[in-house]
Amino acid sequence: MSTGPTGLSRGVLAGRGALLFSLAVLAVLAYAAYEINTGFTTRARLFANAITVPALVLAAFQVAREARRVIPLPVPSEAVVSRSAFIWAIAFFVSMWTIGLQLTIPLFALVYLRLAAGEAWPKAAAYAAIAWLFVELTFVQTLHIPLPAGAIPLPAITN
Repeated sequence: MSTGPTGLSRGVLAGRGALLFSLAVLAVLAYAAYEINTGFTTRARLFANAITVPALVLAAFQVAREARRVIPLPVPSEAVVSRSAFIWAIAFFVSMWTIGLQLTIPLFALVYLRLAAGEAWPKAAAYAAIAWLFVELTFVQTLHIPLPAGAIPLPAITN
């Protein structure tokens, strides 16, 4: 074990966040591949495997690459995930569960751009309106993909 700048000993995996993250991605993709190939029909498996199998191979290569790395790469301060990022992600998923995806996308764009990015209200509102229009025209009107509704039923707004 090595010691850090404070003299405290660091664990074996200290500074190996990229390896841990790569292993987590590999595990998620392996589970997805298992579920796809045991629970889907043959026709449904085609597209899912076309995405999952190459991603699984790339994740395995990434794990091998990170495991062989002797000196961990330095992480720039801009890349460090903060507590704020986790809070915004949790807020997005709670909003999606509560009011549905169709409303969450423009609402989240508006609130995030205004509060986190500090954009002006007109710019944030315009972006939110464009996001809603894109989702409505692309997924609902053109592709006829039903977006998940939230736990709170809003029949006049969601499909």
